[in-house]
Amino acid sequence: MRRPALLLFILIITFLLSYIYLQEIFNLDKLKEHITFLKTWVNEEVYISRISFFTLYVIFSGLSFPFVPSILTIAAGALFGVIEGVIIVSFASTIGACICFLLSRYLLKDFINNKFEKTKIIIDNKFSKNGIYYLLSLRLIPTISFVLINLIMGILPISLFRFYYISQLGMLPATVIYVNAGSEISKVNSVNDIMSFTLIVSFILVATLPILIKFLINYFIKLNNT
Repeated sequence: MRRPALLLFILIITFLLSYIYLQEIFNLDKLKEHITFLKTWVNEEVYISRISFFTLYVIFSGLSFPFVPSILTIAAGALFGVIEGVIIVSFASTIGACICFLLSRYLLKDFINNKFEKTKIIIDNKFSKNGIYYLLSLRLIPTISFVLINLIMGILPISLFRFYYISQLGMLPATVIYVNAGSEISKVNSVNDIMSFTLIVSFILVATLPILIKFLINYFIKLNNT
C-alpha cells in the first residue's frame, strides 16, 4: 500500500506544481519574449553567437547529454533560420558524434564491451555483412539511440573519416526537418498560429520521418533484389 500512496502523492504534487508554475513557464508571450531576446543577440553578435551555439552543441552532443541536442536543433531553426541552422547543426552534431566515437575507442572500450555486449554483437554482425550501409540505415532510422551508435561504432573496425561522412549524411534529413520545425515555431505570434499549415506539416514530418525512410530503404532493397 505504501508504493501506490507514494505514487499518488508524487502525482498530486506534480499536478500542483504544473498548475502553479508551468503556465508561466510555457506562456506563449514569455516564450516569444525569450526568442526575441535571443534573436536580437544573434543579430547583434553575429560571430560570437554562432561560435557559442556551435561550441555548446558540440559539447552537449559529444558528451551525450540526453534531449539537449534535439532542443538545440529546434532552437537553431528559431534563431538562425533553416539554411544557416541546418549548416550549423549538421557539422556540430557530426563533430559531437565523432568526439563520442573517439571517447569510446580510446577511453571506454572495455566498459562498452561489458555493458552493451549483446547490442554490440548484433551491430557487429550486421555491420560485418553490410558495412557502411548498415551505419547509414541506423542514422536514417533511429531504431537504436544515436549515443549508443556512436559508442559501439567506436569499438568496431571503421575509420573516423568514414564514420564522419556517413553520420553527417545519415543525420541530415532529420536535421532539416527539426530545424525547419524550429523556424516555424519562431513565427508563432498567437495561439491561432500554432495551428498554421506549415507548422503542422513540420511536426507531421518529424513524427513520420523514421517510418518514411524505413519504407524507402525497404523499397530500394526489394528493387535491387528483383
